Amino acid sequence: MNNGMITGTTEYIRYPILANIKKGMQVLVVTDTAHDPRVWQVVMSTISEVGAEGTLAMFDPRPADYFDPPRAVCEAMLKSDVNILLATTGMLHAPANFEAMRAGVPVICMDGGMTLEMFQSGAVTEDQRQMAVRQHYVAKNIFGENAKICRVTSKYGTDFTYSVEGRIFIPALPDETFVPYKINYMTRNAKYPRPRFLYPNGEFNVPPVEATGNGKIVIDLTMHQFGRLKTPIELTIKDGRITSIDGGPEAWTLRNYLEKFGDENATICPAEASIGINSKAMVRGVQREDKNILGSIHFGIGTNVDVGGTIYSNIHMDGVILEPTLYVDGEMRMEYGRFLRPVEGEA
Repeated sequence: MNNGMITGTTEYIRYPILANIKKGMQVLVVTDTAHDPRVWQVVMSTISEVGAEGTLAMFDPRPADYFDPPRAVCEAMLKSDVNILLATTGMLHAPANFEAMRAGVPVICMDGGMTLEMFQSGAVTEDQRQMAVRQHYVAKNIFGENAKICRVTSKYGTDFTYSVEGRIFIPALPDETFVPYKINYMTRNAKYPRPRFLYPNGEFNVPPVEATGNGKIVIDLTMHQFGRLKTPIELTIKDGRITSIDGGPEAWTLRNYLEKFGDENATICPAEASIGINSKAMVRGVQREDKNILGSIHFGIGTNVDVGGTIYSNIHMDGVILEPTLYVDGEMRMEYGRFLRPVEGEA
């Protein structure tokens, strides 16, 4: 628990604000009453410092990840120059944020319940340029642009295959124009522009080919909505759709969650199969950081249009495997979370 006082460094939480917010901008900060207030206080003061005009939109916590804020806030998100998401629930994939990004309003996403202390150590301290280097070499050396079939196993019982044929995008190495913490305006889906910066960041996104996933995924670390898992969640998938959810209390909760909040596409899996590339990320029990842990893999269910897929759902949930083993076209490329090919640069 915190005592409401702002202590320790605030430099890391300020970086994305200073890199993207300019004098005269209208900035909407979207938060809820359960979020650490010190975070939005630092953000609001930094917005004011650069000469922009910040507006704080605060409301009761949403019942689940990716639920929209109140209607008045949704409307305001369409009229700002930049939206900053600081809610305790994930709002990146909320319909209101989708609509704002389609309208060209960029977003800085810092949601998921990150406290001020979490913005003072761990993933936020990673070198942004080196992560861009890793992103290039994970794409090039771990997968390769002609990769077809991936298989992931783990010590908890994961044994899962899926196709990535035509879905591996190799980003360019950072050059002299690279600016850390800048909002990225590129998109892999012309119908879904995604001007955004996620923070903490550090993942290489892969949208597997739909309906190709088969086998078992055992989520052993963290999952959206549930935080740090006390017992693993076992997902059985056939032809890209979850057929059973087994395990302890969290598995029971997930089954009920999907029944209550899901739609016809909520059980599509894997919607995403991305690799963490942040060497400073720590186990927090918070999805925003945990899925970036170097050498981890997180599998998503539901929506994947924002990472280059074709599925839209009102659900997007990531589950993290901490120490996966990855085979690409039959060759082991990662072993228990350790890369077997260079990812820090040319050897």
